[in-house]
Amino acid sequence: MLDVRQISPLNWFMCWLLLSCTLITLLPASLFSGTVGLWLGDYRLLFVLGMIAAASYFLSHAAIMLFQHVFYRKQRLMQQRLLKELLDYLDASEKAVLREFVIQRKSVIKLPVTEPAVKNLLEQGILTYAFGEPGDAGLSAIKPLTITIAARPLLTFKVLGLNPANMTEEQKNQILNNRPRYAYKQLDRS
Repeated sequence: MLDVRQISPLNWFMCWLLLSCTLITLLPASLFSGTVGLWLGDYRLLFVLGMIAAASYFLSHAAIMLFQHVFYRKQRLMQQRLLKELLDYLDASEKAVLREFVIQRKSVIKLPVTEPAVKNLLEQGILTYAFGEPGDAGLSAIKPLTITIAARPLLTFKVLGLNPANMTEEQKNQILNNRPRYAYKQLDRS
């Protein structure tokens, strides 16, 4: 909802200028009689210029907003396309890290940020810090991480190398055996 207090004084002035100049310009001269009519007749050109200036002010704002909308939409689509390409080329250790979110059925998992696979996922924008970026970055820092909002819809069982409906016990055991070392330690602490 639009909050009237958020409108700048310049926008209020330009709105009133546009409204008043448009009304004075479009109303017939016969409505104004006497000195006011003569004065408006002499300065009608100023009112037309005021209307044009205020209209161009609002049109330029609309053009800027339209450009920003198109630019941000295009940028978001490009980021999503890049993220999809990154997810298609994950290596086995990166997939194993992402599978931990499915195996543990948690949205936030504590992972070592110095581990190469975790570090790559953080740099690529697939993982992010769960509670904001930490202030202390220790050498063996284990931080709570989560999958980014942009990556969640793109992470499918196919991307992660999972197919729960058609997996044999041997495939399930292989996936569980390929889990990162630190995943077992975390489950012991839970």
